[in-house]
Amino acid sequence: MDRIFQRFLENTAADAVALQRKSDVLVIEPLPPFPSSRYRCRFDVPYLRRLPAGTVAIEAGPVTCCIRFPGDYLCSADSKLFIRIAAVQTADFLHPNVLDGIVCLGTAFAPGTPICGVVWQLFEIVTYQDRGCTVDERNALNPEACRLLRAYPGLLATMARPRLYRPRGRGGVES
Repeated sequence: MDRIFQRFLENTAADAVALQRKSDVLVIEPLPPFPSSRYRCRFDVPYLRRLPAGTVAIEAGPVTCCIRFPGDYLCSADSKLFIRIAAVQTADFLHPNVLDGIVCLGTAFAPGTPICGVVWQLFEIVTYQDRGCTVDERNALNPEACRLLRAYPGLLATMARPRLYRPRGRGGVES
């Protein structure tokens, strides 16, 4: 492993620890070997689930994801890097940016994005934030999810959307 990538992974481990300390809804753990290039993230947030009957329901959560930093992460020329970094492991998770567990982080995603940025983008997706949730099939990885979300327009409005970071003053952590 090249020294620069190794250093990136070491810094990423420290950043992951700091990130988890700031959040009430995130548990992030490195997976072996160490320094880790893979992380499991658990977001304690509600999510939309596609039921076998083809309907959609709100589930209490959590949503489990995996982040993987491939060896070429810092200088990748792969135009599809944004779909190689993250996966949702929660069964039946429904989102326009998620298909068969593969997560599209968006075409603006850049090589070398720190773990804080990746986790933030994942959080926006798993909490259906405006920037992370489109219902336009032309700009989605999962067109069926777009159709289902349009069929249940009030569902997103009823979902709780917790903050990723604790508000300032709680536990001495800034948001």
